[in-house]
Amino acid sequence: MISVVSAVRDLGRLREITSVLVRHGFGEVVTRVGFGKKPRKGTASDPPPSARGSDDAPEISTDELAKGEEEKTRTSTAERIRLVLQDLGPSFIKLGQIASTRPDVLPPDVITELKKLQESVPPVSFEEVRKVIETSLGETIEKAFVSFEETPLAAASIGQVHRAVLATPDGEQEVVVKVQRPNVGSIVQRDLELLHIMAAALERAIPETKLYSPIGLVQQFDRSITAELNFTIEGENGERFAKNFEGTPLGELVRFPKVYKQASSKHCLALEFFDGAKIEKAVAAGMDGKVVAKNAVGVVIKMIFEDGFFHADPHPGNIIMLGGPTWEAPVIGLIDLGMVGRLSPELRDRTVDLMVAAVRKDAYAVADALYTIGRPTKKVDMRDYRAEVALLAEKYLGRPLKEIDLSAMLRDLVQGAMKYGIEIPTDFMLVG
Repeated sequence: MISVVSAVRDLGRLREITSVLVRHGFGEVVTRVGFGKKPRKGTASDPPPSARGSDDAPEISTDELAKGEEEKTRTSTAERIRLVLQDLGPSFIKLGQIASTRPDVLPPDVITELKKLQESVPPVSFEEVRKVIETSLGETIEKAFVSFEETPLAAASIGQVHRAVLATPDGEQEVVVKVQRPNVGSIVQRDLELLHIMAAALERAIPETKLYSPIGLVQQFDRSITAELNFTIEGENGERFAKNFEGTPLGELVRFPKVYKQASSKHCLALEFFDGAKIEKAVAAGMDGKVVAKNAVGVVIKMIFEDGFFHADPHPGNIIMLGGPTWEAPVIGLIDLGMVGRLSPELRDRTVDLMVAAVRKDAYAVADALYTIGRPTKKVDMRDYRAEVALLAEKYLGRPLKEIDLSAMLRDLVQGAMKYGIEIPTDFMLVG
């Protein structure tokens, strides 16, 4: 049987990942999966080969093991998971960000830690930004833009954002320019190969990890990040959203940034600058939060149930409120449109069935709706399955909406379905 290590082409990166895992207290996982082996003690009490790890795996240093064991005594598992992803760079930070949207799979303490990865990361230098833009657009920054601010507005794992001024047929326009980090595409592709191998090895060697679906998370990550690495796709998403809302009553309540194609490419995206405020600041300045909440529900319902095409990452950092300083008619500005979800007409209907069943407090109908949304991987005992869902639903159905933790409800119901071998589509989870 081919070992995990012999299947890996980039052994240097595997050793780096192994080292970080061990340093943060996951040495036992590393050896069980076969990514590394414990050092020999040189005595008759040496652990057997199966306990040390694969023979061709790199040996773990005693110092790293000691540091990892010491960290386990003072740091929670959830925080150590976040530190591992943070130390391993762009691909793993993005993996953590995507995993933070899956409360159906991961426990609340891990979700809380992974959400911290949404915060900014150190920016790359302006010279590196210049090189990416000029290589991508085929002309100098000075020729492409009237002006370009060297200090970024924000930096993230895949790219960073700068303000600029662009000459257009309608005159000079303020824009924001998203620029991909240098070589991030090749880094991500290298790590994706390793992540697929590691996820499969993890589920094989430690069956209890299947509850957290490592393979499914990596597959979702692969789809999401491959799309996000092509900024042209994000631009097309924005145009599709704008077209979906054009000429509708809700079109007056939400905006998506216009794409300036003359200064955009796969690695560089020039977008309309939204001169607004984050929700908290807008509310503090007098905006009526209840009105915005009502409008937002309408926007989300249209995206999901009418269009079947929705923003899948609408955290507060991706929402800019427009309409200051009076805030009499606030408009929701949605940005960062790289991650989207899609629902087929059939899945939209089944999602409505689930919601209606929940409103009617019909636990058996909730179970049946979830069953039709998912894909059974084995024969399901429907009597036992319905009883399980009814038990899980008891603590949610019939309570006022403001008292319901929707993430927890979704997680409990989906894990109940998964327990009986019912796989739930990723796009449905993005709705959640």
